Amino acid sequence: MGVLRTLYWLLALTLMAQLSGCLLNRVYAFKEQFCDYQSNFTFVVDDGVSMYMHHPVLRDADVIWLLGASPTFRTEGTETLEMVYVVEKDIGENAAEYAIPLHLVFQQKNGQMLLRAGIIDKNLSAMITPGLIRETVAHACTAQTRMVSRSVHFDLHDLDPDDIPTPQEIVAALGPPNGEATRGMLYRFRLRGAGPEVEKSFARIWLDSTGKKVERVQFRYLIYQLDADFVSGEGSIRIFL
Repeated sequence: MGVLRTLYWLLALTLMAQLSGCLLNRVYAFKEQFCDYQSNFTFVVDDGVSMYMHHPVLRDADVIWLLGASPTFRTEGTETLEMVYVVEKDIGENAAEYAIPLHLVFQQKNGQMLLRAGIIDKNLSAMITPGLIRETVAHACTAQTRMVSRSVHFDLHDLDPDDIPTPQEIVAALGPPNGEATRGMLYRFRLRGAGPEVEKSFARIWLDSTGKKVERVQFRYLIYQLDADFVSGEGSIRIFL
């Protein structure tokens, strides 16, 4: 049994290596588009945040691999594909209004479904605000990237104070915290319908001594973790593979 398991993992790693060669080229092209993101992307801030790609390069299989999990819902058409990832609070009963869906829309081109748009739900954008997203995107091209640790670091000193969420806004969007935290708030999430092999998500919010001001936000969504320290002005995104 141990030999079979070893062979299975060797096969999986071989297939992953073959995928990664082409995949990394597409991911690199996607990242390079951020060097002129105003020409390559359109951001719409309404009831949430929508990002539209002018020149789609990522395939649906790429996105599933990059997120580390299959979508909660998948709706296929002749020309379009929609995938929805629904992260909800890790408790026995979940109020639908506190779930965090991520909508991904793909468009068929040359026989492939390519990522055309990503829509971040209003519940998530209450914590990861449009301004914070814009600052992250603006630094994606020039950010220091460490391939070994799979992390990107960026500067938040220019972030508008109005783009820092308040504790009241976070609770209004996500409901009461469902985790224990000595200082601040902690939310634990799970991907709806996923098995134990899928990484759980969480949101940790540090507050100042008055409890009225957010000093730091750490949010993990599947294999991605955003850390924004508003006091030091430092931010990072880590990828856990």
